[in-house]
Amino acid sequence: MVRFVTRSPWLVLFAVFLACGGGGGCGGGCGGFQQLPQGTYRGAKLDSAGSIRVSSAGFAYINSDAGISTILSVLAPGGTLRVPVPCSIQTTSLLGIPVLQLAIADEGSLLCNAESCGQMDGRCTAADLPREVTININTLRLAPKSPDLVEAVIGATVQTGELHIGSVSGSACLLGGGGRIKCTVDFDTGRAPPAFTELGLNIKLTIDTKWDRLLSLEVSDIDGTSTCSGSTQPPACIDGADITLARPPGATCSLCTAANFGPVKNLLIGQLASSLQKQLTDALKEINCAPCSLGACPMSTQAGVTAMCVPEDGGPGKCVDSATGACVPGLIGVEGRLDVSTALQGLVPAGSEIELAFGAGGLVASSPMGTSIGLRGGVREVAPSTCVAPKNRPAPVMLPLPDLDRDAPAMGYDLAFSLSQQVMADTLYRVQQSGALCIELGNETVSQLESGVLAAVLPSLNKFTDGKSVPLRVVIRPVNAPTIVVGEGTLDMAGKPLDPLLLLDWPQVEIDVYALIEDRNARLFTIQADLKLPMGLDVRGCDELRPVVGSLMNAVTNVSVKNNEMLAESPDALAMLVPVLLSQAEPALAMGFPSVTLPDLPGFAFKIQLLRARGVGQITGTSTYNHLGIYARLYPRTEMCPVPFKAEEAALWLSSREDATVRIMGLGTQEISFRVDEGFWSMWQPADAFGQAIVQHPRLRLGGRHVVEVRGADGREGRLELR
Repeated sequence: MVRFVTRSPWLVLFAVFLACGGGGGCGGGCGGFQQLPQGTYRGAKLDSAGSIRVSSAGFAYINSDAGISTILSVLAPGGTLRVPVPCSIQTTSLLGIPVLQLAIADEGSLLCNAESCGQMDGRCTAADLPREVTININTLRLAPKSPDLVEAVIGATVQTGELHIGSVSGSACLLGGGGRIKCTVDFDTGRAPPAFTELGLNIKLTIDTKWDRLLSLEVSDIDGTSTCSGSTQPPACIDGADITLARPPGATCSLCTAANFGPVKNLLIGQLASSLQKQLTDALKEINCAPCSLGACPMSTQAGVTAMCVPEDGGPGKCVDSATGACVPGLIGVEGRLDVSTALQGLVPAGSEIELAFGAGGLVASSPMGTSIGLRGGVREVAPSTCVAPKNRPAPVMLPLPDLDRDAPAMGYDLAFSLSQQVMADTLYRVQQSGALCIELGNETVSQLESGVLAAVLPSLNKFTDGKSVPLRVVIRPVNAPTIVVGEGTLDMAGKPLDPLLLLDWPQVEIDVYALIEDRNARLFTIQADLKLPMGLDVRGCDELRPVVGSLMNAVTNVSVKNNEMLAESPDALAMLVPVLLSQAEPALAMGFPSVTLPDLPGFAFKIQLLRARGVGQITGTSTYNHLGIYARLYPRTEMCPVPFKAEEAALWLSSREDATVRIMGLGTQEISFRVDEGFWSMWQPADAFGQAIVQHPRLRLGGRHVVEVRGADGREGRLELR
């Protein structure tokens, strides 16, 4: 099982996207992310949780010198394959003999050179050692093929040395007298030009229905292993001139030299291809063999099928099918338990935990345009929280793999990743059921949460506090789980979201505000509101995805006030506080959902450059989409990022205004993004005709110290501290 070490709950939604960075253990846990105590994820999963796609352009890049070395290092370390060819009984017809049985690779025991120890005795027994054949791989190119294949075309030189063949029947030889057939056969691609042959390994992307519909790889067949005939010419076939048959010393049957062509050669190549196919399939399965996790193995989705852990020296052991001994496919992705209360530093109730698993599987599709592999995944709460009402959620309807080519950026792409709206919405539901959205804030975490900062808007509060500033508490109760809507992810000419990438829709959020009066927390009022917050993903440089949010000022609707009998202010005045109160949780949430930097890919000859994020798969008749897509290209590891951050010496000039806003000057025509008190960065907004922009944020309406940070599109930065 490959586990990517995540350090924040932001990666709950993007774990699989980042799982390409490799695996590893987290030990005692990283930021609340820990190994599953039961070993493997046991919850429900969705086949259409997401996908990873390599486009035809991506295959072209991988086939370049920069990319192919990585693939070769997996298939054939050092560029060499050593294929054991075991003894096998093959049946053919030859020179009028309708049924002729031959033992191919009839080598006998170690150092054997006579029939007495098994060489060319016409039998395959346990004493016959496999003959090792060396295949040197010189070139490799990959190509996607319909419906579920990736072809690896290998340019290789093959040298078998002398393999021994013996007939099963003692009277098989009809030419030159009786006796048994004894031959040596030698295949060397260097005998006749070209000095190599091409083998097409059809690697089948299989969804293993026995083991949780995970991705499994196997070599389904090998092209180019028949002898040349007609229009088929080398190196796309086996040149008969590369194979010689001879009668070994002491053999009386001359049939070998008479049959220096056709069926016998095909038997040899067929056996060699079969052995190569088995070895490569076993190697692929071994690469993706599930390790034992805490002594446990995955559970099969078929009744009566079980797995067992086979110990290994110096390792956790591997999981194999109890009946067949074949490797159980491992999870290529991420799974684990996330303690959200730890990740958010006590902002939510202790024990708010979820378990998740995302990995390659569920669905596959391949064509000459590229290959898509589905991501099968699921999320579940460890235990329902007492701070929310338990609710049943119907199972999502499975979606097909997204058409990432149709919605691709005009510049093209090599790699693309997607997450379905279904799995994002289900994740938010599970997070809500775990209690991770039951947020409580006090002045021990937010220093501005004191009654004095609200005195200007709630003057009647002073009569309860005798004019003193007392601590406040804000409790956000998630009556309903939020949902997510995927949009196209475009901006209008003013830089505002024309169709935001994501819209967080959180209906009937309840906010209770308490004040410490006479040594007890007295509730001042309760506000219920709907929150529709636009969100996006900003690509910075080559490898950073930064979450950005729209303005809270316009995101709150349907506000109602209750339990406000203590205060003299009107409900409308209290309703104006909703964005201010919600913004108090923003810095803590931003710490838990920070920017994501793609991990380096050790051993790979390339790096990933992120291009853009956008909606994929528009739902008919709507402006919404089924999937969030993230597009990327590949570039050589030896090169610098094609779009590095610009470093400007000049800083942006910020100044404060009396209306609790900040003015940024000297922008020219560039756009800016800002954040307040280390909260979320804003979506990009343009300068006005005078090269200026105004920062507005609900937190600035409260007194106390605030820090405003601004980034310009040209790389300049500015910072202003308000007191």
